[in-house]
Amino acid sequence: MHLSAADEYFTHQTALTHAMVDTSDPSWRERYWVSFQDTEAGDTVLTLGLGRYPNQDVMEAFACLSRAGRQTNLRLSRSLLPDSHAMRVGPFACDVRRPLQELRFTLSDNDSGLSFDVGFDATFEPLLEGKFFQISRARTTYDAIRYVQHGRGTGWIRTPDGETLELDPQRWWAERDHSWGTRPLPRAEGQPPGERPEWRMLMFAPLQLPDFAVHLYVQESQPGLPVHLSAGIVGAPGAGREAPVIVGVDHDLEWEKDAAAPTLVGGTVTLLLHGGDRIVLEITAKPGRAHLRGGGYEGWNGWKQGFWRGDSTAEHDEWDLTDRETFYRYAKAGSDHLVEVRCDGKIGYGVIEYMVLPGYGRYEEALPPPRRKQS
Repeated sequence: MHLSAADEYFTHQTALTHAMVDTSDPSWRERYWVSFQDTEAGDTVLTLGLGRYPNQDVMEAFACLSRAGRQTNLRLSRSLLPDSHAMRVGPFACDVRRPLQELRFTLSDNDSGLSFDVGFDATFEPLLEGKFFQISRARTTYDAIRYVQHGRGTGWIRTPDGETLELDPQRWWAERDHSWGTRPLPRAEGQPPGERPEWRMLMFAPLQLPDFAVHLYVQESQPGLPVHLSAGIVGAPGAGREAPVIVGVDHDLEWEKDAAAPTLVGGTVTLLLHGGDRIVLEITAKPGRAHLRGGGYEGWNGWKQGFWRGDSTAEHDEWDLTDRETFYRYAKAGSDHLVEVRCDGKIGYGVIEYMVLPGYGRYEEALPPPRRKQS
C-alpha cells in the first residue's frame, strides 16, 4: 500500500489507503470533464479533462482548443504512483480552490503551443445524476455516478498562434462534470467482442439560462423509448423555490444535410415535468465544436484512455476541421457543440454532445453519408 496526503483526512470509506479502491477492475476511474465556450464569438470551445485510474497506475489529462475551423489537441499521461492524489500531469494542473464552487486549471508552456490559466466559477449548485448500472456479457460494465455543474470562465488562453484570449465571464460560459466508478475501457486484445449498445441515440446536454440550469443525459433505443434518462433542473442561488422534477424529455432536432458527420443545426427540447407542466427549450447550434477524440475518447492513433503510457508521456496534434475527407474521423467520438438556448424570452448557452446510430428510426439526416472506399 501507498500513503498519500489524502490519507491524513477523515474521508476513508474502506480499509484501504486512498491510493486504492475497493475493486481490482482496471476500468475503475475518477474523471473531470470541463468545457469553456466563447458565447459572443460563437466559434471557440476549450474542452479539457483529468482522469485517475488507480488499478492501471495511470493519471492522464487532455486539452482540446477548437477555434475558427482548427483544433489543437494535447494528451498527457503519467504513472499515478507515488503521487497518487496530485492533480497534475506534466504541464497540466488542477487546483480545487473552493469545492463545488471554484476550480482553476493551468497548462504551462509545452510543445503544442497551447497554454492557459482558466478558472471555473460556479453559477448554480451541482446536479447529481442517479447511479448508472449496466451489465454486458454477464460483466458489470457501468457502475458509476456523476454530478454536473454550470458556471462561467475566467483567466486566459494562449493559442498556438500566440494570440491571448482573455476570458470575460459575461461571454465565457462553462460546464463541468465529475464522475467516478466502473466504466468501459477501450477493448484490449484477447477480450470478447462488446455487445451492440441498446441505445441508438444519445444526448448529453448541460444547459443554463439566467434563472435556472438543466442537465440532460438521454439514451434512446427508438424515438420516445429511453433506455437511460438522467435529468435535473436547479434554480439560481437564493431563488427560494423547489426545482421541478423532470420525468421525460421530448426532442425535435434539425440536422445539417449531407454533412461529413452528424452536425446539429437546432430544434426544440421539451422537458416533461411531474404534474404535467412542460418547459420548451429552443436550441440554435453555433459553429464552436470541440471534438472529443482529440482527448483520446474511443482512441486516437493508438492512444486509449486509461492505458499505461509510461512514467511520463505527451503527444499533440492539430486538425483542419474544414477538410471534409478527414472530418468524420475527428467527429465520430462526439463533440462539445456550443448551443444558444432560449426559453420564455430569456437567452442562455451550453453544450450538447450527441450521437445517432443506424436503426434509430429518426434523424436519418444525422448519419454521415456512405464513405467511399480508398482505392
